[in-house]
Amino acid sequence: MIQTLKGTSGSEVAAILNRERSEQGAGALGRVLTLIICVPTVADVDRAIEISDAASKEHPCRVLIVVEDAEETQSATLNAQIRVGGQAGASEVVVLEPLGETAQSLDTLVNPLLLSDVPIVVYWPLHPPTNPAGHPLGKLATKRLTDARQTPDPMKTLAKLARNYTDGDGDLSWSANTLWRGVLAATVDEARTNRIVRARVRGNLAHPSPNLIAAWLAWKLEIEVTVCQDDSAKTVTGIFFTDDTGEEVSLTRREGSDVAHLHRPGLSTTFVNLARRELKDCLMEDLRRLDPDPIYEIVITEGLAKLKEDSSAK
Repeated sequence: MIQTLKGTSGSEVAAILNRERSEQGAGALGRVLTLIICVPTVADVDRAIEISDAASKEHPCRVLIVVEDAEETQSATLNAQIRVGGQAGASEVVVLEPLGETAQSLDTLVNPLLLSDVPIVVYWPLHPPTNPAGHPLGKLATKRLTDARQTPDPMKTLAKLARNYTDGDGDLSWSANTLWRGVLAATVDEARTNRIVRARVRGNLAHPSPNLIAAWLAWKLEIEVTVCQDDSAKTVTGIFFTDDTGEEVSLTRREGSDVAHLHRPGLSTTFVNLARRELKDCLMEDLRRLDPDPIYEIVITEGLAKLKEDSSAK
């Protein structure tokens, strides 16, 4: 069921939602969180619904999609769309388009629509605020998610987010590297017979992935880690470890491939499935863990600033 409302209010939308759920014999049971997705324009709503549908299959939730840059009008009003049942996937979806002064009180607007006694997650898929915790909706949230990869200058965006980091902040560029971190952790543990003394990460340095991996390795191993530009890369194409005997262990993935090659001295090459993660996979992972991530905090607030670029390496 899709119902469109013009000139409505948050309270009226909440009343309609409750009535529809009652008529369908459905209560709030099974909803594990309220997911608020903030998008710049109405044109971004369909993509937000698609993302929320995939995530809600694992995390049943009420989804509120808020259009932040709605058109200016002289009167304060609200347009909304309610999707319940088959049109909303595994969730209830409410699209809110505040107009005029209504857009200045987003927290008041969504308050009647928040599920009680469940966490609130706010997600900015495109243009994050400089300080997510200071945003009117961010103040309501248990967790605040951004995606620096979708901005014109991802590393500059991460630097701004780092300066304003608050417990509960997270960025999908960090969860995008979970598979890399898992393989690298296993590789390092296996190579403990010789001490690793330095490392190098190769990739597209305008993308967060090689920088975040390098900063994580520097913190985890307490060694110097440099980054080097690969002009053919979109994300990461290689990580190289040097031990105290001068031997090198490497994990490389050719651009466009889903398979990485693990090279170790004296052993045959091992092939590792290391596909690029889709956005929905990153979001679902972040929704599994709603407590603060201290490692992410260390990496973006301290680690990124310490990285050095090796312009001579390719």
